[in-house]
Amino acid sequence: MPGDAPTGGTIVVGIDGSPASSQALRWACFQAEITDGSVLAISVREETGLLPGSEFALRQRGTWRDHDAVRAALHRDVSMVTTSAPVRELVVTGEPADELLSAAREADLLVLGTHGHRTLSTVPLGGVAAECIRRAVCPLVLVPAAPAR
Repeated sequence: MPGDAPTGGTIVVGIDGSPASSQALRWACFQAEITDGSVLAISVREETGLLPGSEFALRQRGTWRDHDAVRAALHRDVSMVTTSAPVRELVVTGEPADELLSAAREADLLVLGTHGHRTLSTVPLGGVAAECIRRAVCPLVLVPAAPAR
């Protein structure tokens, strides 16, 4: 029937260890539950060339450079979410926006957390989210970080 929500699709969600990406993961899992879909939680590890403004890249200045550390952090974030939807975990190496958009090419939805603030803009987006919006290959949902209590 026209207007029905799609069911059984794949939702790609970008995870960088931030509170915003945790909110995005929870939202993606909830959406997958109500649409009988699945979630692909993806963390992107950059080997070289950190990009200014990339919230994914900034985390790599600490322990995120190590592939095993990225995988462990992703698994920890996924394990903290209670969901009945199937969730796959993937760690890739590359440029964050490129890798997220590549993963979303076959997906029904791309979900990202918003937590960066560009100094020349009133829009609370980081570089990766802004680039994904510009080059989106499927519907995109931006989930803000939960407000501090």
